[in-house]
Amino acid sequence: MNRENQANLPDAMLSEAAEWHLRCEDQQADAINWDAFTAWLEADPRHRVALDQMALTADALDRHGDALSVADGGEAAPRPRRRRTYWRWGGLAVAASLAMVIAVPQFMTPAPSVYVTDAGSRRIALADGSSVLLAPHSRLAVDGRTQDRIAMTGGATFDIRHDPSRTLTISTGDVSISDIGTRFDVQQQDHVVRVAVAEGKVRVHAETMAQPVSLSAGNELTFDMDGGIAVVAPVKAANVGSWQDGRLSYDNAALPLVAADLRRYAGVRVEVPAALRYRRFSGTLIVDDGDKALRDLVELMDLRLSGHVGAWRLEQR
Repeated sequence: MNRENQANLPDAMLSEAAEWHLRCEDQQADAINWDAFTAWLEADPRHRVALDQMALTADALDRHGDALSVADGGEAAPRPRRRRTYWRWGGLAVAASLAMVIAVPQFMTPAPSVYVTDAGSRRIALADGSSVLLAPHSRLAVDGRTQDRIAMTGGATFDIRHDPSRTLTISTGDVSISDIGTRFDVQQQDHVVRVAVAEGKVRVHAETMAQPVSLSAGNELTFDMDGGIAVVAPVKAANVGSWQDGRLSYDNAALPLVAADLRRYAGVRVEVPAALRYRRFSGTLIVDDGDKALRDLVELMDLRLSGHVGAWRLEQR
């Protein structure tokens, strides 16, 4: 799509793009209907163009606001950059500002690419040949001129091409994972993050960690963000990302983590009471049949179920 077509996008479409961009820029992720956002993006190929224009406009105003003040006869005084203020000017200001965007150099960083899944998974190809398999009920945002910054919630398996000149950083919750070429799986649920490495090595860091952890192939780290506790344990390479094959394999995993996985991958909701929070589970659950997977867990751990479908609760026998 050429620049002329980009500038002639309908005002209504630009307004919709402005709304979505504002929500993302304000980082109100929990308040955004990501299914609706994805449906909007896929409804018309021009929607992506409109969204990119909103990001470019915001960046242009950030970069050139002082120069515009001087051009209007004002003095160039230092001022904080406020990326989202221009949205409050209304549709006419948005449409007018697009003319300035067309003149902005094309090396500006594009808006992040956002991917969201519901009950199924989705494979995402990165520009350098790397790939990400995004798990069900998850979200991924790819940012940076070389796609080297990724933010995620939920789960994903990463297969990253080795490139010594680039360090990929993945952020989830308060945890950052740095990688230069490897295959690993990341799972995030509530305040717990797990990183399991099948090949290569990653570096895991969080402000509440005593120090960064270097995690090599055949190891898994579980980090409780609330308590600031990181536990490293062995993991079989075949079990890294095993959710792709319809199974969940564990070696001494905390029961709340298993329950969280059942919810994401088998569609089964089960409550783990405080008395069972530190019980550990080792074994494999097949998630094609969520109810059966839950019954298997209960039997293997010598527990019992109370409640009903949609509101199960684990209890001691």
